[in-house]
Amino acid sequence: MTNTALRAGEKKDSRTITFKNKEHEKFYREYLPRCRYQDVYHKALVYCLGIDRDTREHVDRIYDFRTGYVC
Repeated sequence: MTNTALRAGEKKDSRTITFKNKEHEKFYREYLPRCRYQDVYHKALVYCLGIDRDTREHVDRIYDFRTGYVC
């Protein structure tokens, strides 16, 4: 049995992103650079906006990448 407390201290530097499909990944790679900041919050925002086809198609009506405000 492995002790969870011991594993909690292990450092893991590699992280992978799981995309729903190729369109989701393409959206993420295309729109992330348009964000004003490249922090974890904007990465999560772009990831979530790209999951569904409808939000990908209407992203400019949902979020203004120029100002950083939700429409």
